[in-house]
Amino acid sequence: MPAPKSSFLDKVLGRIGRLDKEGLQTIVQRLARERSFLETLFNTIEDGVLVADEAGRVLYFNQAVTRLLGLQHPADEGQMITRFLPELDWENLSRADAAGGTRVTRHEFEIQYPRPRFLHLYAAPLDGEASGSSGLALILHDATEARQRTHEAIESERIQALTLLAASVAHEIGNPLNALHIHLQ
Repeated sequence: MPAPKSSFLDKVLGRIGRLDKEGLQTIVQRLARERSFLETLFNTIEDGVLVADEAGRVLYFNQAVTRLLGLQHPADEGQMITRFLPELDWENLSRADAAGGTRVTRHEFEIQYPRPRFLHLYAAPLDGEASGSSGLALILHDATEARQRTHEAIESERIQALTLLAASVAHEIGNPLNALHIHLQ
């Protein structure tokens, strides 16, 4: 089933040739307000939102991406995404995008710049189910703290098991020593 199109956009495109100057200005102002609303929304999200075209060039990124990957507005727009995410298999992602479908691809990897982090990546095609490629929307979630908590929990369990083992060994050694001590007395 094809994705539903914006009824507002359909209406505007259907009558754009018949619009007068004021009508066109009203539509442009409405689109500017919607863009501003979406910019504010994307910049308040803690996860990184990055949009790349079919060739892998960065088209858009929110403020969280500047924190996660060190990208800077506007200098890094138009740069290849693999420059900032060298661990990313862009060819594989773009092939999946060209094949069509709404499949979301998930990856987890570690980056070293601007500081070491573990990232969860969710990639979805921009064109929905249509075949062909129009680029990908990438959501980057910083999983460093969660991974660190998991590592600390595992380490705590390991220390707890080692402590229990040491107590058991001490008990098993203590019994014969106590028996020897009693016999020696």
